[in-house]
Amino acid sequence: MQPMSEPAPTVHLGLPAWAFPGWQGPYFRRGIAPLSDYARVFDTVEGNTTFYRRPDAERVAAWGDAVAGTDFRFCFKLPRSVTHDERPDFDELDAFCRAVEPLGDHLGPLLVQFPDRFGPDRLDLMDAVLERLPDHRPHVLEVRHPAFFEQPERLEPLLERFGLGRVSMDTRALFGGDLDHPEVRAARHEKPDLPVLDRVYNELRFVRLVLHPSGQGNEAVTAEWAQRLAADVAAGRTVYMMIHCPNNLHCPPFARRFHDELRHRSATALPPLPDWPAGSAAEQPPLFPS
Repeated sequence: MQPMSEPAPTVHLGLPAWAFPGWQGPYFRRGIAPLSDYARVFDTVEGNTTFYRRPDAERVAAWGDAVAGTDFRFCFKLPRSVTHDERPDFDELDAFCRAVEPLGDHLGPLLVQFPDRFGPDRLDLMDAVLERLPDHRPHVLEVRHPAFFEQPERLEPLLERFGLGRVSMDTRALFGGDLDHPEVRAARHEKPDLPVLDRVYNELRFVRLVLHPSGQGNEAVTAEWAQRLAADVAAGRTVYMMIHCPNNLHCPPFARRFHDELRHRSATALPPLPDWPAGSAAEQPPLFPS
């Protein structure tokens, strides 16, 4: 399997969802299809809903209509019955791939996420899952077992064989800030506290950056990633940056501030993000509160 090539360096910026109740009003218009408004600002999204439920044909068609005429990319997470069960459900994997294929060029990398109990002894299982993925587009692999960070070379043959990118999950700002913050208490048990992967595989960078809702510790981490991604742009790599936070309410302004930082540091001219379809700058909370 080889990654699909792109003609120019590309930075895709998105969030872990395209709809959140607190976004309507400050950022997106009330009563408007959320995906259509979201896609006016951001050009990618993590499709976490597919982890729990395969979409039907009508829903997939509606998603395609909502982003028609844009360069939007859906990065769907594989179903949990494929990546988190002891015996992968290959029938479900095949059905899932068929279900989302009508999105065509709007499909970004599929996110193949294995849990922390899947270590080097499960490489054969991972291989079997990856073997069944469509080979005409790129995909990214996220692993959480410590052995793959201590000895990354154990995973590299798999990455090279299938032309995969490897996900960089960065939770430093989350764990470096106030862990007793009410919005962080639950998230700190759900997010991995693992080393940050810096190496880029197969010219595809995919980052899941988890920021602290208070802004504490965000500035240094954001600046570091902006510098890395600016180098990726200069090198002609494809980049996907997903901005996370324990409370999704903060994600849109955090993402905008990250994009501003990236434009500031990049030697390549990057366009600004479009204005919010609704709301004003005065309503946007700061990324780094004083």
